Amino acid sequence: MNTTAIGSALLLARLWLLFLLVPQPGSGQLLDAACGIRAGSVASKVIRGNIAGLTSSPWMVFLHSTDDRFVCGGTLITPRLVLTAAHCFLPGTHLVARLGEYQRSQDDKCHNTAAGPYCTMREEHYVDAGFRNRLYDKSTQSNDIAILRMITPVVYKDNIRPICIVLNPRWRNFIDNLNPLVGTGWGRTHNEPDSDHLMTLNIQRQDPEICSEYINSPPLASNQFCAGNLESNLCNGDSGGPVGAMVRIGDKMRFVQIGIASYTNRQCAYASVFTDVLSHANWILQVVRNYGDGQPIARQARTHNRPNRAPHRRTQAPKWSPPAAQSSHRRQSYTFYTSWPATW
Repeated sequence: MNTTAIGSALLLARLWLLFLLVPQPGSGQLLDAACGIRAGSVASKVIRGNIAGLTSSPWMVFLHSTDDRFVCGGTLITPRLVLTAAHCFLPGTHLVARLGEYQRSQDDKCHNTAAGPYCTMREEHYVDAGFRNRLYDKSTQSNDIAILRMITPVVYKDNIRPICIVLNPRWRNFIDNLNPLVGTGWGRTHNEPDSDHLMTLNIQRQDPEICSEYINSPPLASNQFCAGNLESNLCNGDSGGPVGAMVRIGDKMRFVQIGIASYTNRQCAYASVFTDVLSHANWILQVVRNYGDGQPIARQARTHNRPNRAPHRRTQAPKWSPPAAQSSHRRQSYTFYTSWPATW
């Protein structure tokens, strides 16, 4: 009897059993098992929004360029991946993800809280790859969703944790009936510039016709939804950020991301359009499994031409307003992957 062959077969069988027993990314109903949990003692309670608590939204990501221009919000979904809006990609811009951000004008500092001094430490992570949904339609902002990959993974702590992404489509009816939703971002407050502090705002779901009326938007796709308030709304600077709700999952209350801020009207009034996250669960899971651990990616041919001249350099965050209507022959189609540096 060949004992070497038998030993090798037993080893392979054990390795295969171990593979089956170890949970794979997205193998449960949530993308990350450590998601959506706030630090208890420090958390406290956009236009007409409230200042967020120090650790009330530890999944928030402040996306900026290498020359420190604010670009968009985003959410941490795994140790290396950030969820944001597809339109947040800017021509010729290299992105940096800042995590643990709270007050933009302040460096790392300590705050006096009811539980005693609490120090917020920010982290900066360069983005090495961007994944924009190939079905993103610039004319309607349908499929306005993208994922950024950071060069190095983060270590979870009180002020840096992932948001929950639900993968199970059987959650659809439950999610569609969650109301109100909570939006978070560094967008404008009243008539002021972008907020210095992270802000939160409760917003109500609205009929799609409300967005069509107040934003003059095209009819919403099934992977979009409308939400907003009469006197308060998300605004410029909140783009790419989350709306969601606290949900009991098992024995814990967790914050689940329901939508991604896509666009609103120039007055930031009444209503905004959001990308529905559950509609893109399979796409998110595909990116996580194929590229979420830093796997190399073969460059793909682009489906559109690179501009002949250097793109216009923005001096401020892009306006978050309805896209101009385009005829179908002018609509661009994008490949699944765009490598670093993210220029197109």
